[in-house]
Amino acid sequence: MGQKRNSSSQRRASVLAAAIRIFGSKGFAATTTADIAREAAVSQPYVVSLFGSKDALIRAAIEHALDRVVEVFEQTIDDDAAGDLAPRIGVAYLQLFKEQGLQLCLAHAFTAGTDPEIGPLARDGFLRVYRVLVNRGDLTPEQASQTLAAGMMANVILGLRLADDYDREPVIRELLSATYPSNVELLRTVTSAYDGVAPPQGGAGV
Repeated sequence: MGQKRNSSSQRRASVLAAAIRIFGSKGFAATTTADIAREAAVSQPYVVSLFGSKDALIRAAIEHALDRVVEVFEQTIDDDAAGDLAPRIGVAYLQLFKEQGLQLCLAHAFTAGTDPEIGPLARDGFLRVYRVLVNRGDLTPEQASQTLAAGMMANVILGLRLADDYDREPVIRELLSATYPSNVELLRTVTSAYDGVAPPQGGAGV
């Protein structure tokens, strides 16, 4: 029985990871459960049987992405490493780029404030991250705000694939060096983790 539960949990996690990759690539509206099924190498009815609906899968993807941010931030806070916390939080956030789709999935959620389901979920999650920085990390509200702003800037850089043209465009080198003076190469490295993730074909649907 325990092995069955573990196997079921692993399959669910695999489909959720596929959903996050495709949601990050295409956005919520344009992604279908068929897209996710192809990415996860399972059938579309199986995806629906696991999560019930595309909306439920979107909620699960956002919740998982937020959980990962909180988890990584808490680990960074608790590791008692030398140096200021805010820069270490920034590095930990950039490392999350390696989990394909996670940041872009959150970026889509954070621009859906008017959606009656996504909006409250994203707002609560964003404030949860803020509270971790202030209450557990002992950052001031100003430090926490600056840390979150740097993270949002990282999302924009990733979404626009600015790092791809770092060697060709002086203005991009200038911008990235000003934004992440100590972590430009890390940003370029983790952004490359998204290489090869091609948006699946197909329009909006379920």
